[in-house]
Amino acid sequence: MATNLGKVFEEDFQKSAAQSVEKIFFVRLKDTHIPVDLRSRVRVTKNDYDCMVFAKNHLFTLELKSTKDKSISFQESVIKQHQIDKLSEANTYEGVISGFIMNFREPENKAYFIHIEEFLKYQNIAQNQIKEHTYRSKVNKSSISLAICEEIGIEIRGFKPRTRWHYHLKDFIKEAINTYGKKDANKE
Repeated sequence: MATNLGKVFEEDFQKSAAQSVEKIFFVRLKDTHIPVDLRSRVRVTKNDYDCMVFAKNHLFTLELKSTKDKSISFQESVIKQHQIDKLSEANTYEGVISGFIMNFREPENKAYFIHIEEFLKYQNIAQNQIKEHTYRSKVNKSSISLAICEEIGIEIRGFKPRTRWHYHLKDFIKEAINTYGKKDANKE
């Protein structure tokens, strides 16, 4: 069992897929741990994203982020550029839906799916400080807030039976496919 709260969230998300009433295929890409004293001498391949989920003939490529704060930073140490690039690349394929699962642990443990295209649109507006946008919430140039995630994301509802969270992935998958799964089949 993980002690890092971000890893605990990943475990809870994975267990939610395994316990779903509908069949959900879940693959978690494990991070490689390198001891601090070896990091400068060892090259390790970077995971493109945290996990892949297959359900209802759609593949979801997902990067999971968890925080106790009310926003998630755009800093490279938090959201890596190669993750954004790989999610964008995967999203170009028919039947693939890519994005971030943003988990805000406090005050009420809320989780949102942010489609990669919505994320990139917000990041562009925020970082370039474009004044003309349709967001009701404050745009912060260095992070994505809970309020923005509530506006542009799909909420993944969950409950805490005892000590760990369970997420309703079936409902999230259905809504994500209805919203983002309709790519033009004639596109080549």
